[in-house]
Amino acid sequence: MDVRIDDIEDGISFSFEMDEEEEDQDFGRISFGSSVVTVRLEGLDSSSIHPDLLALSTILMCHPFVGRELNYPNPVSEKFEEAMNRMVSRYDFKPKSGKSVQPRSAGPNYRMGLAFSGGVDSTAALSVLPEDSVPVFMLRPSRGKSLYDPSAALESCRLLGEVGYDARVVECDVEFIREPVGFPTDLSHAIPSILLADEICIDSLAFGTVMESAFGIGHEKFRDYWNGSHWRFYSELLGAVSIDLCLPVSGISEVGTAIIVNSTPLGELSQSCIRGKWKRPCKRCWKCCRKGLLSSALGLVNLDSEDLELMFSSEDVRNKLSSVPISHENVIEYSLQRIDGNVHPNFPFLRRRIERESDLEFLECWFEPSSDFIPEKYRKEICGKIKNLLRTMDEREEEKVRKWDLLDYYESEETESLAKLVSDNW
Repeated sequence: MDVRIDDIEDGISFSFEMDEEEEDQDFGRISFGSSVVTVRLEGLDSSSIHPDLLALSTILMCHPFVGRELNYPNPVSEKFEEAMNRMVSRYDFKPKSGKSVQPRSAGPNYRMGLAFSGGVDSTAALSVLPEDSVPVFMLRPSRGKSLYDPSAALESCRLLGEVGYDARVVECDVEFIREPVGFPTDLSHAIPSILLADEICIDSLAFGTVMESAFGIGHEKFRDYWNGSHWRFYSELLGAVSIDLCLPVSGISEVGTAIIVNSTPLGELSQSCIRGKWKRPCKRCWKCCRKGLLSSALGLVNLDSEDLELMFSSEDVRNKLSSVPISHENVIEYSLQRIDGNVHPNFPFLRRRIERESDLEFLECWFEPSSDFIPEKYRKEICGKIKNLLRTMDEREEEKVRKWDLLDYYESEETESLAKLVSDNW
């Protein structure tokens, strides 16, 4: 794959040209979409951005689609090239040879950035970060028919600015590089933050990654995130550009992030639904369902039969709740344990499907070993804030996390039968 980088009005464009082998390659559930990615940076051009930041952003765009080699048009530092050679074996990274590039270095007074979405988990992360942290929202431009509506997140950013945050909004169409539309890599929504790293003076970049995603809780089996390829890959590449990867809520379940946003002033500025307007969520998407059931379980909202009927009228929601496993099934089980089972006619079937008589109170607590994923510079302050908002798990509860294993449950005929019962009774 060949890369070209051009300055355009108010931004930068990244163009990708596949070779014949890449064009014939099967990428599984996704395929290569638009060959050009545009990032609007309000006056910044590529010459003012450190070469390694440009290179890292490029990799976060095209990584899944590269065949044998990635021909990069600019020189990079030896430090960054060595990191790429260590972490990527599937293809050869070939930057242009030329003048020597010094590695990027972060200053002593640099601060934390946050790849901000406007949702509950992202806002919970912001709530425990230092107050001078910079939330950066990646705005996907509209293109054709889409249910995506960024208005709530944009209002959240505006309100964050009003209360003193240096909130940034950057238009970037990287999600169109793949079909169906979405992030080509897990951290591609951080591309604006990375390109602005020197402009906004950041030495660390935070994400709203929760315990379900980091450690696999609510999915098939506990994940040893410390020794996994995900942490090694992204922390190494970010580290090569002097940015520490920070996962402040990785030891907090979605249950815990909901508790945090309900108990901090920033909670009023969050909305996870990306289809509805500000304070008017669509109530028909999977996020509205999962977050709505959880808020009801925590006594934060009152879901009546009309709300649930609207929610369950969505084919997307029905398919998710009929699946094995259900995404973040632990959150659904926690919620249904605490909601009146007679409020909707399908609740008894759904409850039978997911009820394992589990004691899930540990989801309200903080898994302290996750502090390893908070940079040392910020660890004491962030951990102190978390401890003021949530109880810390005891040894018994930590063991529940480490021994999470639902493989046999998901593979059983009874579970499949109960899932079919849910599906048949919508």
